[in-house]
Amino acid sequence: MSFQAPLRLLAAAKPTVPAALLVAIATSTAVFAATPFLLPAVADEFGVAIGTAGLMSTTQLGGFVIASWVGGRFLRPVRVVFVIGTLLGAMANLGSAIAPTFEMLAALRFVSGLSLGLAAWIAWQAAFGDVEKTGDVAVVGPLVGVVVSPLIAILLQTAGLRWLYLILAIVTALPLLFTGQVPRVDHLRPHRTRHAATRAARVILLALGAITLGGSSVFVYAAAIGENLDGLSPVTVSLLFSGNALASIPSARWNGRRGPAGVWFLVTACCALMIAISRNSVVFATGLVGWGFVFFLGIPAAFSLLAGRSNFPEERAGDAQAMMALGRVFGPLMGGALYATGSTGTLGIVSASVMTFGACLLLYVDRQRFVVVRQFGTWAAKRSSIDTAQHA
Repeated sequence: MSFQAPLRLLAAAKPTVPAALLVAIATSTAVFAATPFLLPAVADEFGVAIGTAGLMSTTQLGGFVIASWVGGRFLRPVRVVFVIGTLLGAMANLGSAIAPTFEMLAALRFVSGLSLGLAAWIAWQAAFGDVEKTGDVAVVGPLVGVVVSPLIAILLQTAGLRWLYLILAIVTALPLLFTGQVPRVDHLRPHRTRHAATRAARVILLALGAITLGGSSVFVYAAAIGENLDGLSPVTVSLLFSGNALASIPSARWNGRRGPAGVWFLVTACCALMIAISRNSVVFATGLVGWGFVFFLGIPAAFSLLAGRSNFPEERAGDAQAMMALGRVFGPLMGGALYATGSTGTLGIVSASVMTFGACLLLYVDRQRFVVVRQFGTWAAKRSSIDTAQHA
């Protein structure tokens, strides 16, 4: 099955994170990658507007937020949680294949979101604060997206919406093959107590929420914009989504210095403007592919900044995923309302403005860090001069 190609790539890469967690992220990414392509199909299948179909994404992300938040506070990253989360995802996709109404489909997508949230929390808490592990987890999404985006478009055209959900049910059950790699007991934190986030960490979490709010308001409708307004074929749009994922791979896997995370998200805001405002297919393609490269330069940098400004970095992993998912919950709602008015220009301006706000918050926290480093350097230099004078 073509869906398994990214899994073989992950195995060949010899990652530092257990394969069970990477496979869970990979299958979750396949579900998320399907969303932009599913909206027109869901609208046709159930006779609803595209803006209404976006509620399906909203409920799924609502489940993601709840699972990420609950997981980081009340659960342990152990085998029983891993298995339950995987089974929830498989059953939700199986139910979606036979859902009789749009309301039932939306409810099942909420259950799917719970599964996706648990998978993301378990994987990211194992990597948070480690640059190499963060790169291994971050690169999974782009690897999967390269293969999955065109495959989903082809399956929708040839097999239809319900068969696609059936295939997704099989795919989301694949992590069960790797359950032996997940420990039964959390030996590192058997009696963990939650700690409050630092002030800097709270600002970073707010920034991540704003960035995903603005970004998802455009990105989730990018396929509809490309097809309906730019006149591109579904296959062409799917290939551009693959280009987006392909461009993300080197930036997600980069282990060197990334610079301030906020800079990359400012460029991402420009990409959102290009997608929403321009009716030129070349500009649309440049914005969509470029988005993948700069966004995945920014995300690991933002996570590293969050880990560095937190006293307990592993506790912020679930918070970060929950805040980003919360942004993705309201992003499609905001984007759907603006898209329904027929003014994608307004959509682009609002989206870019919200993302710019989040980027500026990250730049502010980075600036504060540089000020602290500079002050420490000045103090150390003065102290060294005093010691030298005393010894002289």
